[in-house]
Amino acid sequence: KQEEVRRKLESVTRPCKLKVLKGYVFRVSKPAICGVEVLAGVLKPGIPLMRSDGKVIGKVKEIQSMGRNVQEARRGDKVAISLPEVTMGRQVKEDSLLYAYLTPRDLKILREVWNELSDDERALLTEHYGLSSTPSSE
Repeated sequence: KQEEVRRKLESVTRPCKLKVLKGYVFRVSKPAICGVEVLAGVLKPGIPLMRSDGKVIGKVKEIQSMGRNVQEARRGDKVAISLPEVTMGRQVKEDSLLYAYLTPRDLKILREVWNELSDDERALLTEHYGLSSTPSSE
């Protein structure tokens, strides 16, 4: 059962909330590179991001911490991310909140493994993505 849960979690985008740090835009475009703080969830390369208005802005290409590529960042981490499809100041501004874009399939699987998620992931799914705190039996 644990193996199955692990496989499911690896197959989906995890919920994530980021804040673009003021004064930490390192490149405006091609790719845009900016500093972010992970406010909730887990950030990984390849995660599609959306603004708080729901507009998808593109995928995270790389995450760097202390000048080195990392495979994930968790709540409280301050890292730099590269966003190939973004122009800073247009699609994304300093102090913006960004969220992982979750597909209906992602949401369905996350609901199935609800108890395996961290408290901040569950809180984020409830408040931002509208998932109920009691998994439905679909």
